[in-house]
Amino acid sequence: MRSIALYSGGKDSTYSVYLAMQQGHEIERLVVIYPKNRESYMYHIPMIDRTRYQAEAMGIPRDVYHIGDSMEELRGVLENYDVDAVVSGAIASNYQKTKIEEVCTDLGLISYAPLWGKDQEMILRDMLQAGMKIMILGVYAYGLDETYLGRVIDEEVLASLKKLEEKYRINISGEGGEYETFVLDAPFFSKRIEVRDIVTRWDGIRGEIVDMRIELRQK
Repeated sequence: MRSIALYSGGKDSTYSVYLAMQQGHEIERLVVIYPKNRESYMYHIPMIDRTRYQAEAMGIPRDVYHIGDSMEELRGVLENYDVDAVVSGAIASNYQKTKIEEVCTDLGLISYAPLWGKDQEMILRDMLQAGMKIMILGVYAYGLDETYLGRVIDEEVLASLKKLEEKYRINISGEGGEYETFVLDAPFFSKRIEVRDIVTRWDGIRGEIVDMRIELRQK
């Protein structure tokens, strides 16, 4: 099946591409949305420009669009592609999934969201077991502080997120916008991403990585 993938550079969209490829999807392009609205409910924002490194690591071309959250603007993007399906990393956001599905239906495309409705802790564990290296880019919820910025999710971080979920009712996978991620490596990357010289911004409540030096290394 010829497909494009809505891609942000985060863990969910990356893992969805991986699962789609395993299911026989030929991912022709990564479609990267740079939202006009900083408070977008549809699209991931931090380090969206650095997805060029992930695209190179995957060997998949990427296209970048600057649009808002409206269905009309998303339709204007997706109608550019002669494919069968659109892959997305939606897990639990009905708002996001419904909009993508409606646009795909209008265009005669299949909307494929392989993570939809799955247990979110299990998804995170599956990602780690698959060999994904996931770095936290931004934190936006109570209980998550500046010490999480730049950390790679491992069993220790996962345990910490689990405790915060139980104590503060955050979403363990960040589906509610509690944190954002950037994938440094995945089983289908031909190169791994190394980061250094990380610059962060923390206002006492929320924070994010605002700059970092990236290098691609052969695996």
